[in-house]
Amino acid sequence: MKTFLVTSCLAASSAFSVGLQLRPIYSRAGVMSMGPVLHGSDQSRSPLVNWYANEAGIELTMKAPRPSNHPFGQVPFLTDDGGVEVFESGAILLYLADAYGKAANAKERAGYTKWVVWANSELDGLCFGKGMSGTSMDKPDLRPVSVLESILGKSEWLVGGEFSVADVAVASYLNYVPIFFGRASLAGTPNIVKYMQRCAERPAFAKCALLLWSKPELGSREPSTRFAGSEDACHRSLHVSLHAAQVSLRGRAFGDGHANLVKQKAAAWLKL
Repeated sequence: MKTFLVTSCLAASSAFSVGLQLRPIYSRAGVMSMGPVLHGSDQSRSPLVNWYANEAGIELTMKAPRPSNHPFGQVPFLTDDGGVEVFESGAILLYLADAYGKAANAKERAGYTKWVVWANSELDGLCFGKGMSGTSMDKPDLRPVSVLESILGKSEWLVGGEFSVADVAVASYLNYVPIFFGRASLAGTPNIVKYMQRCAERPAFAKCALLLWSKPELGSREPSTRFAGSEDACHRSLHVSLHAAQVSLRGRAFGDGHANLVKQKAAAWLKL
């Protein structure tokens, strides 16, 4: 008989779509499955993996960034039962959606895969520029920006009118913009702004948690913890000004502080 490990988090309250529906993790012969393990840090793109895990109810075991088997020594890096090893945030999102999602065939997978790949290959450069040189998302006449603006004017979400892993990939990059480029104005793309706002308002975004690792800890031991989405590693007091909030959050993403910064920025842009 198979012993099932029921994963927790926000699955009961989240809207499930292709690539978001949870499959149970189980073990055979009464041996508990380890499940996915994520090596990450809050100052990398690891939190977007945590956001998706929160949305899909996938329980991650968090571990220190190093040591790991990542060939280039970077984060995020994910392992799973059966010897699975995945690096690059987009590849990790696709693996989790494929392994724990409900897509039944390649056609259904294509619905979200194209957006995750586009986010990594195209949207990354639009949001950050070469070497973090500046965002292009404040240029509404730029064709990729105007196309995305048009798409989001027709549907709240990118795949089938429901939230999915595609939205995690795309909105993660968009919602980084207020942190790294505080002076940028996206007032010229109201549909994109409303989309960013919707994503920042999702409970799983605000409650995204990631254990912070310090060098002394790494030198003395190799700690790990079960990620349950209950702590906010990125919380910042928002009695300060938008500028001060942007400075305090720089390099860290997700959680209440980030969500509130995006919502405040969005509200200001939509008034212009």
